Amino acid sequence: MTAPAAQGAADALRRRIGEARLQPGERLGEVALAAELGVSRNSLREAFSELAVEGLVVRRPHRGVFVAAPGAEDVRGLYRTRRVIQLGALQHGWLTPAAEERIGRSAELLGRPEPAVRELGDANHLLHLGIVDLAASPDLSRVMSSVLARVRLSFLPLDLETGLHQAFAERNRWIAGRLLAGDLDAVHAMLEGYLDEAEAFVLRHLDGAAHGLRG
Repeated sequence: MTAPAAQGAADALRRRIGEARLQPGERLGEVALAAELGVSRNSLREAFSELAVEGLVVRRPHRGVFVAAPGAEDVRGLYRTRRVIQLGALQHGWLTPAAEERIGRSAELLGRPEPAVRELGDANHLLHLGIVDLAASPDLSRVMSSVLARVRLSFLPLDLETGLHQAFAERNRWIAGRLLAGDLDAVHAMLEGYLDEAEAFVLRHLDGAAHGLRG
């Protein structure tokens, strides 16, 4: 079992990744980060081990610990996981207080007159976490927190380069509105196609970036 200090550090880093405050490939300096998080270096190493198992960080011998940079196969696996968990939450869940609070925060960001790209990304992240909160399962919510953190890593730097979140903003507003009205069936009916389109969008970008590097 992970010690409380190490678990707190892992939760903090997972949250930073999910909020796009850490970038793919960024090196995580052990000394400075332990001091910043207020934990020992041993606790931080334990946190790194937990995050490495989740695929959020990678250890490179003699170089240190780096934020992961998900590739195409990672993205395919993440979206398979999302379909199972999110569609299941919509089918079997209800508007729990936790879901209502998180989806409401997403709706507030989406409802701003001219939300910034970062705000649209945050709103998207909150909305999809909120969908899993419908299941009233802390275990599923913990799993989805890690999954969506990895998904957000795969989005970077799509946020700025491709208009990814602008492309889904109107649908996210609709989803938030239907969920807050308790119409889970309507969201369930459209979400698989939505996830298919989002996955294809990300994979096209990753394939284009790979071709660019080879060129």
